[in-house]
Parts: sequence; structure tokens; C-alpha cells
Amino acid sequence: MHSQGWPLDSKTGGGSFNVSSRGQPGGGRFVVHLNYENPHLSPFDEFQRFKLHPSIRGYFEGGRRLAYGARAINEGGLQSVRS
Repeated sequence: MHSQGWPLDSKTGGGSFNVSSRGQPGGGRFVVHLNYENPHLSPFDEFQRFKLHPSIRGYFEGGRRLAYGARAINEGGLQSVRS
């Protein structure tokens, strides 16, 4: 499942996706583009808000956080990767 936008504002790009692997616990990923304008934006807090949405909440109920972290991902396809 993929999502785009909410709870981010219209000037902030990002979205989410869920992953699972061969019977292992699944996990939610939340992406916020690094060019966001609001200096007070907390990607962690936005993910917490996202998990409370009525369409999403059921995926996380009863679960527990095993780990969390941040990663930088390149976006824009092969033309965005420089060698």
C-alpha cells in the first residue's frame, strides 16, 4: 500500500508505504522530502499523526515498535543519480 500527501501540507512532498517479508512482521515507512519549507516540521511527529488516520490505524493496532530510524533516499530516477 502506498499513500501520498496527508498529513503533510500542500507545499511538503512525501507519502508512505507498508512492507512485509515472508511471514516477518510488516512495517510502515513514511517519507518526507528534504526540501520542506517549515523549519518546525517534525517527520517523526507527522508519521505519528499518519498512523492515527482511520484508514491506516488498523495496520498498526496491537503492534509494537521494534526499531526506528531515518534514511536518505534518492528520488527522481536514474537521471537524478550522479556518478
